[in-house]
Parts: sequence; structure tokens; C-alpha cells
Amino acid sequence: MDTLAADLWLEPWLPQLRSAVTRGPVLELGCDTGLDTAWLVNHGFRVTATDVSARALEATARVASSAQCVHHDLREPMPFADASFGVVIASLCLHYFDWATTVAAVREIRRCLAPQGLFLCRVNSERDVLHGAGRGEELEPRFYGQDAHYAACKRFFSAGDLDRLFPPVDWLEARRREVTIHRYAQPKVAWELALRPAGLHAVPAT
Repeated sequence: MDTLAADLWLEPWLPQLRSAVTRGPVLELGCDTGLDTAWLVNHGFRVTATDVSARALEATARVASSAQCVHHDLREPMPFADASFGVVIASLCLHYFDWATTVAAVREIRRCLAPQGLFLCRVNSERDVLHGAGRGEELEPRFYGQDAHYAACKRFFSAGDLDRLFPPVDWLEARRREVTIHRYAQPKVAWELALRPAGLHAVPAT
């Protein structure tokens, strides 16, 4: 079974996070047991943390008591006002859905993000073979039905998938890189992205 280890992926983004929260607090999607939530609150950020699992939210509340914990399923519209967050973070939680649902979730993220806000996310790479890429019934391109301990389906993104999911008309891509994560028993390959909303009031990507 996978075992959690230190995964301080947000550390290099601290200056950008501090700048972006002048537009609003942080929304963390799929907070799981609160590792990132605790890091955020320990650095002084106001955080709203969401997850579909009540048990995960209870764990998050224990390690990040100042965070506002909200039960939410990413397959549903978000219960937040337009442009209400300066930062949205989605680490390893957007790759469990069919394509239409994934697109709708990203549309909701953009709606909730302030015009000059920052979106940080990580998703499975198609090269993540140790965590299921290419295994199971392929329900859609790179989307597999699997007998996993916490998810029946997983998506593994190609670079082209990311181009389609975050088109330039909606998003300014500040950074995209493929990374190897060592928070599990086996190395995991994922995409790490930083994006800003495109449009009249958007700031240039850096």
C-alpha cells in the first residue's frame, strides 16, 4: 500500500502564493488528509479545504484547525461565489473522472478564481506506469477502469490532453513540467502546472 512521506511541492511557489492571496483566500480541492492544508495554514494562509470524503475532512481538521472544511464532490458545481478565491490548488484530484466531468470541474475552478488569481495543480502523467497508466479497461483515451483501493477509474494525461483542458482562450500557462513525486512507496510521475485565468483582466504568465 502507498505510504505518505514528505511532499513539499508548494514550497517553491510561496512567493507567487503570497502575491495571489491579495485577491482572495486559498481554495484547496481534494485536501485528503490535510498535508498541503497544514502547510498552507502554517504559512499564514486562509484556506477553504474541500474533499468528497468526510473522513478526509476530519483528518484535515485535526492537522489544520483554522481551515474551513467543506464537503464537496468535484463532479458537482462548487458552492462558492464567482471570483472568490485568489488561489485554487488541486493536487492529484482531477484525474478520476471522464473527460466531460473533468472539463466541467476545470470550468468551475476558473469561475471561482479571481481575475488575477493563481491555479496550481498536479495530475497523473501518461508515463505514470507504476500507478496504473495503461492498466485496466480503457474507457476513454488514457482513462482506465481499475481495481484501485480508493478509485475505480484513473486518467493519465498526455501533453495534448493538457492543451485541450486548459486552452489559451481560458488560461495563461505560467509553467508546466513533468515531475517525479516521492510521497508514495513507488515513484509517481505527474504533471505540475501553474495557470492564470485569461481574459480582459488577466496578468501575463511568468
